[in-house]
Amino acid sequence: MIKQSKNENIGSFQTFSFILTIIFIAVIIFIMSVHVSNVTKITKKQSYEQLSSATEEVMNKIEENFRNDRVNLRLLSKVIAEEDNFDSLNVSTYLSIYDTNSLISSVSILTPENKVIKRRGSTINADGILDYKTEVLKGEHISGLQPSLTDTSSMVIRSYMPIRKNGKTIGLLFAEMIPENIGRAWSPMIYNDNVSFCIAERKTGEILVNTWDPYITNVSQLNYGSLSKNITDGKTGFKAITNNMTKQNIYISFMPMLIEDWEIFVTVSEDKVFESVQGIKVSLNKMIIVEAILLLVYFLLMLNNTKKSVEATEQSANLDALTGLPNRNRYEKYCKSLDGKTDDISCVYIDANGLHEINNTRGHLAGDQMLRFIADTLKVEFGENNVYRIGGDEFVVFQRKKLRIELELILRRVHSEIRRNDYHISSGLGIGGEGIALNEMIKTAEKNMYEEKRKYYESKGLQVRNKMEENDEE
Repeated sequence: MIKQSKNENIGSFQTFSFILTIIFIAVIIFIMSVHVSNVTKITKKQSYEQLSSATEEVMNKIEENFRNDRVNLRLLSKVIAEEDNFDSLNVSTYLSIYDTNSLISSVSILTPENKVIKRRGSTINADGILDYKTEVLKGEHISGLQPSLTDTSSMVIRSYMPIRKNGKTIGLLFAEMIPENIGRAWSPMIYNDNVSFCIAERKTGEILVNTWDPYITNVSQLNYGSLSKNITDGKTGFKAITNNMTKQNIYISFMPMLIEDWEIFVTVSEDKVFESVQGIKVSLNKMIIVEAILLLVYFLLMLNNTKKSVEATEQSANLDALTGLPNRNRYEKYCKSLDGKTDDISCVYIDANGLHEINNTRGHLAGDQMLRFIADTLKVEFGENNVYRIGGDEFVVFQRKKLRIELELILRRVHSEIRRNDYHISSGLGIGGEGIALNEMIKTAEKNMYEEKRKYYESKGLQVRNKMEENDEE
């Protein structure tokens, strides 16, 4: 019989070990899957943050260049307005010495006769290409794509500035920009310079600057869910798409610009995003550590079970068996941890009314039912870790960072819920603060509770024994 018992124990242990091994393998597979998923999530999140930052960077850089050029154009238009005519040598000199940069290729004047005066006084007829009457009505503005004056197959962007004299517009000064130059104005510092950007006009959807895909000329071609609508609506966001032609996954960050009615969006291919991922090594290292921990747990399981048994015993010593709430032992430990301070703490003292009468008339089971109901209500309203049962019918609640009006509102709900089940409680509130000792706050709450209890029993024509006063007399 003894031998059989030993065999049964060995068999049980082997079965237990086999089951534990299967669980161990399953946990490892699960952890690996979680890590792969986490790597993907982390990488995509980093991509969103980097692309958003890059989008804002290029937007700020281009807007700053445009602002500076607009200031220079505004100053130049005022100087030219002082001249008698646009054909003067001074005007030609002003146009020639204008500070062209990486964005602006030339600066010219569009006259009411639809003539364009360029540097060194040369003149071009703009009929069929530009229309003075149309442009002058728009005032100071930046155009969309317009044909070049020298090569109508090429497109440029023009920044127009009215030349005003005696309150009237006598011409339009404009700076001409080649979209490709704008595209080269920014060199990204992420993903090894494999990032592209586009600028689109929201009203028409026309793409003005394109360093991404030359075949895409309008945002309406971005037929990927709500992407094109988000861009034309001037929204800020991030979207992952799959190119229908190349089947390549693309990440796009977009946001509205302050210039005209433009939207900018920055793109990067998914393979470039994951090419520079460094989080994989970190995740693998974490996985190795977790595996080592699990192995250690496997071999120390028996000791761990013993430890859990001790912890369970200790837990039962700190929990009230009837209500499941932390008991007086846990309450005293918590009070000790506060070190007498109540900087951001409030206290609610609660006593169940009529428990003695219910025990005497309906039995202790009915009394226990009442206490459990009160305890459950307090758990819901205050959180079960914040409520302590410190005596037969007494409960104490601690709350952090709550105003008196919030606590009073919660207490009204508690009273209402308990009365709906034909039970009654008395409660008192103590508010902590700098310089208010913990014992003082708790006693205030207890005193207020007994005052409410006294009024309750007086309304019933009964007297209540004030245990607080009796303790003070002793």
